[in-house]
Amino acid sequence: MEDSEKKSVQVTTYLPKEVLEQLKKWMDDNYQRSVSQAVSLIVEHFLKKDGRPLGDTDLAPRVAALESANLPPRLEQLEIQMQMMREALIAAGARSLATGVEEHLAENTSISSGQFTYTVKEAREGLSKTEIMRRLDISPTTLKRQAEAERMTEEKYLTKITGWQLGTGERPKYFPPTQRSSPSA
Repeated sequence: MEDSEKKSVQVTTYLPKEVLEQLKKWMDDNYQRSVSQAVSLIVEHFLKKDGRPLGDTDLAPRVAALESANLPPRLEQLEIQMQMMREALIAAGARSLATGVEEHLAENTSISSGQFTYTVKEAREGLSKTEIMRRLDISPTTLKRQAEAERMTEEKYLTKITGWQLGTGERPKYFPPTQRSSPSA
């Protein structure tokens, strides 16, 4: 055989767009990057499958070589994507947990006013007259007697001895003195 018979032959062809789209899909599925390599493999495979002699050309080693060349970069890319996803999930979980812990601490942190202890949540929502009396260990009768002795209403007397401000509304609550605007209940 002459050298010219052993060389590959270049073929130039124009493919309809529909065929090219199908070829690109096949290339993605079969780890092919080059259109000419893909066309060569398809033709060789078709001819071999059709029973036509191809000489000593074996498609399996070429496909295995192409897959082994294309597989590591794809695996590396997948690993990078998985690592990024893992880090994003960890960060999202950490933010979620941190927010929950911060809210829990903020709502359940005790503050001492000298007379009694209350939480941030209680300061925000206010305490009822009954709750303040319970924390000061004052009975309704004692409150009434002491308020009359000072010539005040019970509410004003509680404001005087606690320093807490009475809110507005049908059933007003008391708020700590540092809280200037008290929400209405």
